[in-house]
Amino acid sequence: MGTFGTGPFSSDGALDFLDELAERPPRQHVEVLRHVFEHVLAHRELLWREFFPDQVVAAAALVAAALPGGEQLQHRLAQVFDEPDAVLPEPVPNLAASALDALHFVAGPGGAWHQGWTTETDRAEARQAIDDLAAILRAANS
Repeated sequence: MGTFGTGPFSSDGALDFLDELAERPPRQHVEVLRHVFEHVLAHRELLWREFFPDQVVAAAALVAAALPGGEQLQHRLAQVFDEPDAVLPEPVPNLAASALDALHFVAGPGGAWHQGWTTETDRAEARQAIDDLAAILRAANS
């Protein structure tokens, strides 16, 4: 049975995504993330087949972690990733808009991210995690 927590880096799928990204040279990370968001938004029907909500949430959280206000995400990323500064060493504000759009698709009201939580506490924590991510990404677009 896999691990699936309410934080953006708290699932096996999110950790697998981080591992796959780590296998690429750091100079490719921005393009990989850009491709993920474009693919998710262009092929929404492939949710649960080619991509999963926890992977999209993790990708959006990587972008948010490099932005002002993302310090808590940076701390959490450092706990689960060997070289957190190598993921996105500097903010990429122009990536925040597509990250926010993809996040809204998988984790907006009624989104797939919010399905399946077994307790009200988990549902509330999952909603809060998404609200926090969205606020950071929105601020970068202002």
